[in-house]
Amino acid sequence: MIRYRLFGRRARRAFIIAGSGLVLLAAGMAALVADAVRDARPDVSGPVLPGWSEMAGQAAAIEIITPDTLFRMERTPEGWTMPSRGNYPVRAEHLAELDAGLSSLSYAAALTNDAGRFDRLGVDDPAAGGSGTSLVITDADGNRLASLIVGHTRGDDRLYIRTGRQERAFAVQGSLPDIADPGRWLGLDFFNVEPSRIARAYIVPESGPAYILERESPATRNFDLASPRTWQLITAGAANGVASAGARVRFRDVGEASGDAGAPVALHRASTFDGLVYEYRFYREEGAIRARINIDASDHDVMDEASGLRRNAQGFWFAVSEDAYERMTRPLEQAATRSVTPVTE
Repeated sequence: MIRYRLFGRRARRAFIIAGSGLVLLAAGMAALVADAVRDARPDVSGPVLPGWSEMAGQAAAIEIITPDTLFRMERTPEGWTMPSRGNYPVRAEHLAELDAGLSSLSYAAALTNDAGRFDRLGVDDPAAGGSGTSLVITDADGNRLASLIVGHTRGDDRLYIRTGRQERAFAVQGSLPDIADPGRWLGLDFFNVEPSRIARAYIVPESGPAYILERESPATRNFDLASPRTWQLITAGAANGVASAGARVRFRDVGEASGDAGAPVALHRASTFDGLVYEYRFYREEGAIRARINIDASDHDVMDEASGLRRNAQGFWFAVSEDAYERMTRPLEQAATRSVTPVTE
């Protein structure tokens, strides 16, 4: 009888332990299934933005957020502009590149939906401190036509995105132009004159005397110091850099030039053999070097070129780097020494 009772207790205990194990196993399986469902990667294919070619014409605003900046472009009756840069015109060819790029995007693979992994793909939200680049395009009523967070991984040419408010990353086929640089949208590398055309340069640095550099023809390799005649170049080519430094400049920023800026702190004026004349007047404003640019033409052959440059420059200021400013306004003492007697021919 005692043995029977002991056996019964042991059986019940074993049954309870076995039952508890089954419950724990079932709970574990449920958790695994839940995790699997949460990280399930659906099959994807087709365009990222179906019908984009038809929707593109409705675009009225483009907003781009990066970890470092935020800017917005808007469509006006005169074309696309960037309000935060004094409504400076946006280059139509770069808008066309974006249009073509968005049309080319198609899904290649569904990736993780773990927000902790988005940083590796560069698709974490820049508005929340992430490293991705956010692109939102809206119509005139504020409706979203496209909403992407675009990213890359280090050393990888593949393109990754998150669309809209989706909490999943995707690998995509296709390509997009560099959308994160406002200067590229604005074409701030428009000032591009062939340096070999420069015939004469007049430099007024912040300190020291103003001076004039000249050369006889495009075939002449080096610039001579035409004035002041009491100075002599250290080497034959010592002035070549400053003479042509204003011919090709990529500006760092732009804004509307309003009001009287006062007297400039320095000046760089140059003319080409074929009659193009350009002048940079430099100002120190808000901790930056800003230039206002004037363009003229003394020959009919370069009037169209001058007109094009004037359209890009007139009415705006342009931020230049300290390095570009130094090269265009280098003090004479860095390229020449004062002579005891005036230099004569």
